[in-house]
Amino acid sequence: MTIFIILCVVMCLVAVLAVAVPLWRGGCANPQADRREQVLAILRQQAADLEADHKAGRIDTDEYEESRLELERRVLEETREEEAEKSGAHTRVARQLAVFFAILIPCATAFGYFALGRYTAMDPAFIASMQKQGGRTGHSAVEMQKMLEDLKAQLDADPANAQGWFMLARTAASVNRFDEAVEAYRHLNKLVPGNADLMADMADMMAAANGKVITPEVEKLLKDALRIDPDQWKALALLAIQAWDKEQYARAAEYWEHLVRVVPPDFPDIDQIRANIAEAKRLGGVNDNISEVSPRAADRNAAEAGAAQGKADGKLEAVPTVQAGEAASVSGSVLLTDAIKGKASPEDTVFIYARPETSRMPVAFMKVKVKDLPFNFKLDETMTMAMGADTLTSVKTVIVGARVSKTGNFMPQSGDLEGEMPNPVEVGDSGLVVQISNVRP
Repeated sequence: MTIFIILCVVMCLVAVLAVAVPLWRGGCANPQADRREQVLAILRQQAADLEADHKAGRIDTDEYEESRLELERRVLEETREEEAEKSGAHTRVARQLAVFFAILIPCATAFGYFALGRYTAMDPAFIASMQKQGGRTGHSAVEMQKMLEDLKAQLDADPANAQGWFMLARTAASVNRFDEAVEAYRHLNKLVPGNADLMADMADMMAAANGKVITPEVEKLLKDALRIDPDQWKALALLAIQAWDKEQYARAAEYWEHLVRVVPPDFPDIDQIRANIAEAKRLGGVNDNISEVSPRAADRNAAEAGAAQGKADGKLEAVPTVQAGEAASVSGSVLLTDAIKGKASPEDTVFIYARPETSRMPVAFMKVKVKDLPFNFKLDETMTMAMGADTLTSVKTVIVGARVSKTGNFMPQSGDLEGEMPNPVEVGDSGLVVQISNVRP
């Protein structure tokens, strides 16, 4: 921020100097003065020619006198302008303009920036927040609106396109259109049932659309997600905040301790989560290790919940939610589209893979059977092709896809059924949807 302010001041100073200095100096390189000297030289030459023509008898006296008077009048007009400049009248006006612009330019710059600019845009926390909200796309508001309209049009024509609903949900969430994101996740949840990541994302959007309030419906959805995947980080984080708001501190500490166990060591909010755990234990009277909670902890939680209902004031401020950190894995669901389901047999092999954008060689893969689809997968850094090969830790973004092979051969062959996500995703993303929808020629 300091560097940004210094650059703004320097650029403003350069603009002031570029305008004010020439005005203050009164136009040393005055094009008018140069023009005047040229005109006077021409008039002097014309006077000499006129005098020569009169002496030679080429013009009479009357014509000579008339032309001489005209030349004298023009010389007088030019010298009057020169005298006005020498008197300082032009210089005073120029210097007044220099002072005026020296004040106007900085004031207009500051006012315009504070009125139209975003002075938090150089704040590292703000930049990180924007990147997590989709800033990485680099699209303007108009472009994002066009993307949303195009996606809706595609989904009106093909409502069974799970990948399309996934992209619509992510795009709507990135521009804070939470109601539209919730509707997209509802459609997606029908097409890809039982995916804990998608359920947690939908619950997050439902809370955001309701002013960041976790309603009973949202709470139920989060708990359903945990029944499917007990380590779903977003569900754990949101339920911890919900328990804290209800003053069920032992339960909040339990969720947060579980969250600490499942997130990577470089999780950005790990210190804040540990501080939350310590404070929740202090308020709830819980032992240092959550596994050593008193047998009466459940009774105490119920009592705390009842006391919270009757408490009129003194309620603690909700602990801020956490953001996902980078993890060397990608997860989501794979499904066959209705158009090609008849082309696959239940025992055919399905390869699920993640590959770099610049290579066809996967950095992670796994295999299941067609009968297992739709299948919730998680590819991590241990699922490599061979010893010494690149892993998910070697790349930042990957293309995730799946292929049905009747021969069980990993190498693609004609007649295989396949599908990839249309855009690369970041390592650590979850809730992805891969549709197998094409027949390899």
